[in-house]
Amino acid sequence: MFNKLIVSLMPMVPKFAVKVISKRYIAGEEISSAIKTCLELKAQGFLTTVDILGEAVTSESQANTARDSYLNLVSEVESSGIAKNISLKPTALGLGLSEALGFKNISAIVAKAHLAGIFVRIDMENSPFTTQTLNIYKQLRGNNTDLGTVIQAYMRRSLDDVKPIAESQGNLRICKGIYKESPEIAIQDADEVRHNFIKLIHEMLSKGAFVGIATHDPLLLDASLELLSELKIPKNRYEFQALLGVPILARLQSMIEAGHSVRIYVPFGSEWYAYSSRRLKENPDVAGYVIKNLFVKH
Repeated sequence: MFNKLIVSLMPMVPKFAVKVISKRYIAGEEISSAIKTCLELKAQGFLTTVDILGEAVTSESQANTARDSYLNLVSEVESSGIAKNISLKPTALGLGLSEALGFKNISAIVAKAHLAGIFVRIDMENSPFTTQTLNIYKQLRGNNTDLGTVIQAYMRRSLDDVKPIAESQGNLRICKGIYKESPEIAIQDADEVRHNFIKLIHEMLSKGAFVGIATHDPLLLDASLELLSELKIPKNRYEFQALLGVPILARLQSMIEAGHSVRIYVPFGSEWYAYSSRRLKENPDVAGYVIKNLFVKH
């Protein structure tokens, strides 16, 4: 109830106040700000992936502009000294308009990134785009090991989606999932989602595939570490992943000290307000998380 109240009051919150909140989770509006953040994280031992804010474009010209921004980002990342890794939202590149447009723009970015030795993560969005996103990933991957996508553990279809990718030695980020989906297609119970998360991680690891373990949940961090130990997985076959600004920095740093790789997702761009507002509307639980953690000491 409290979380939903916060979301209902969002239109009344001054934009500058939302920006103050967003600064913790978003690395500014310019590429230079994102690179600066990535370099600071690198100095602390973290890997990074960079993402340009924006999704659900409404015209082909907007999609093409987003594509050009990513092509420029590839050049900047190549010469910056930060980890060669970027993430992208398919609907920002036109997938919501047509699969053909999304494929054309994503393939252009992947091709340039491949030449630059930069890994591309095709993010997963809400359920209308799941099959299309996986189709694009499968078409583009081939022998390109510098490409991965994402599977969300709360989706009931996820194990079926993971199995062929694991068998083909693909690269997946496994996360819980943030979009509000119906009970018919998405698990609603938190413990059941956790159970499925570990099942998906196990499927990837047992087949020798690489997996990004993307969670801020202490229970899942503990369970994942236990699974890695149990299966005796080499440290080059997985990494842990977290969002910029989450209040578990000490835990993540201790994992680095223990020899685990940890990658931080670093978003930036002019769409910070739309991004922040949309995330809160799609999942009111995030609102309470953000407000609560404004007061958490790092």
